[in-house]
Amino acid sequence: MAFLEIKSVSKKYGEKYALRDINLSVRKGEILAIAGPPGAGKTTLLKIIAGLIPPDSGHIYLEGEDITDKPPHLRGISMVFEIPPVYPDRTGYDNIAFPLKLKKLPPDEIRRRVYEIAELLGITHILDRKPSTFSGGEYQRVALARALITNPSVLLLDEPLKSLDAKIREQMSIWLKQLQEKIGITAVYTSHDPLEALTVGSKVAILLGGEVRQLGSPLDILRDPVDLDVNNYVNIPAPTVIEGRLELEEDKVKIQLDNIVVEKKITAASGETPIPEKAYVSIRPADVKVSKEPGPGRYPGRVEMVQYLGARMLAVISADNTTLRTIVPRDMQLNEGETVYVSIDVDKVKLYDMKTRKRIVLW
Repeated sequence: MAFLEIKSVSKKYGEKYALRDINLSVRKGEILAIAGPPGAGKTTLLKIIAGLIPPDSGHIYLEGEDITDKPPHLRGISMVFEIPPVYPDRTGYDNIAFPLKLKKLPPDEIRRRVYEIAELLGITHILDRKPSTFSGGEYQRVALARALITNPSVLLLDEPLKSLDAKIREQMSIWLKQLQEKIGITAVYTSHDPLEALTVGSKVAILLGGEVRQLGSPLDILRDPVDLDVNNYVNIPAPTVIEGRLELEEDKVKIQLDNIVVEKKITAASGETPIPEKAYVSIRPADVKVSKEPGPGRYPGRVEMVQYLGARMLAVISADNTTLRTIVPRDMQLNEGETVYVSIDVDKVKLYDMKTRKRIVLW
C-alpha cells in the first residue's frame, strides 16, 4: 500500500501547465527521486505535497488520508529547500534545535535530540560554530538535521545538493542514500541531474515539461528509456542521435547511417513490431569503440575534437559522413586530425519512432 500518494495533480500558471495529471506513489521507507531540467515542475510538486501551494486539481494522500486541504504545519512533512534558510546569527546547535524550541520541549530533551541527530549526520563538531564557518556539505547537513529532528512522516528534498561543487555533490548523494536506508524515512528527492537522481532514488520519475514521462527503477530507466526525450535527458554524456534508414532482411534489420551500415537479428518477441523505413538511431558514446588499427566491422574516421573528462576522454569522430561521440581511456592519446577506426556495439543501439519519438523495440 502506498504511504504517500499523488493522484491526478495538475497546476497551471495562467495558460501554462506547470504540472499536468501527475500520478505517483511512495511506499513507507522508500525514496522517490524526481529528475527533470529547470522549469520541469519539480519544486511546484514538492510545494503542493508540503501544502505550501494548492493544486488546481487532484489530491494528496498520506497513509490513506486526504491531506490536500490540510495546513502545512499539520501534515507532519518537512522540506529542505535548494538554499535552506540556515540562520546566520545562530550556532549549529541553535539552528537544529529551533523547531523543538518552538514546541517548548524541555531543554534536556532538546539537547539529547540535537546531539543524537548531529551524531547521526556527522556534524557534532560544528554545533558551537556559526554558519559562516561551515563548508557547503556541513551547511546542508545542518539544514537536513533541522528537518529530521521533528521526526517527519515524509522528508521533501528540493535539489539539496545543487549549490555544491561536483565532487562534494557526488559524495553527498551517496551519503544521503546511505542515511535514508539507515533511518528508513520516506522521502521525495528532486534533482536537475539525472545521474544524481538515479544514484539516490529507490525508484525514479522523469519529469519533463510538467509531465511524468517515465517511472521505474534506476536500472530500468537507464536500460530502456521510453522515448527519445527521456533517452537524451538521462544519458550523460549525450548520445549521438542520427536519422537512420531501416530495412528488414529475413530475421535481421539493417540500419544505415549514411555510409555506415550495422545489422542486428530481431527477437521472436518483436517479430510483430512494424518496422518503419526511417527512425531516430541513438548511440551512447560508451557504445562506440575506437581502435588505432583497421579490422572487421571498423570504419575509418577522423578525430574532430577531444575533451578531457577526468580519467576518460570524450572524442568526436567523423566516420564516412557520420559524426559519432565516443568515450575512450585517457591513455589512448587521441589527437585532433588523427585517423582512427570505429565500431558500434549494435546490441546497445536504440531506435525511436520519428513521429511519436517512442521507443521501437526490435531486440
